[in-house]
Amino acid sequence: MKRIKEFFYSLPRIIVVNLYKLIVRIKVFNFSRIPANEQVIFAINHVTGADPILIMAALKKRLVFFAISDDFKNKFTNLFFRKVGNAIPVFQKNLYKNFGSFKELISNKGKKGVNFAVFPEGKLNKTNIYDDFKKGAAYFAYKTKLRVIPIYIQGIKGLKAGTNIETNKVTEGMAALALNLFRRINIFIGNPINPMAEIIENDFKGIGDKKSYKDSVEEIHKEIQKSFWELQDEADNILDHEKYLAHAKKA
Repeated sequence: MKRIKEFFYSLPRIIVVNLYKLIVRIKVFNFSRIPANEQVIFAINHVTGADPILIMAALKKRLVFFAISDDFKNKFTNLFFRKVGNAIPVFQKNLYKNFGSFKELISNKGKKGVNFAVFPEGKLNKTNIYDDFKKGAAYFAYKTKLRVIPIYIQGIKGLKAGTNIETNKVTEGMAALALNLFRRINIFIGNPINPMAEIIENDFKGIGDKKSYKDSVEEIHKEIQKSFWELQDEADNILDHEKYLAHAKKA
């Protein structure tokens, strides 16, 4: 009975994700960097409201997303983000409410075939400059001891920032789904980041518990940012090489 309930709960997401696979050309680079049979946290840049659907389609994995509480402000958006986006709200203002969300997130730790996904910027970013990462991914990695894998989405098309439609995540996401019909979107996988390496390093320094926690989260956070920038550079080099080969083939 439980499995049947879970299937029907997941049905809207399954339908949307599989439909998206058919109408968008997704190319994934370095898929082998994702550890087999290991639960991880994917840290992803956020360009459009369609990104969660895209990532689920590209990775072919069941993902639990962190999403800001504003995305759940009415019944329609709550239904969409819960059932289609498989997201759990994170509260940026009323931190007390995060105890329930964190408990819900932690309840998925250790579940076979389930991974976590977070957009470290906490908002849509259409500038291609990534320098405002929040510490949610680092904090969760510290608490769960799960490895973090940066993912860079390249080539997805979204609405211009500031438009009326763009300010609503659901309508923006639906518009992005339409804008990217039959486009090629590139997904670049980075090397796993082990949060335990930073935690152990701080323990050896003999830092007190409270300071050790803050320093460890800060170090994990810096490593996520650094790894993401390196992945973006790697992606640019790969695409430049592809263009060179395509040009040479035509010549």
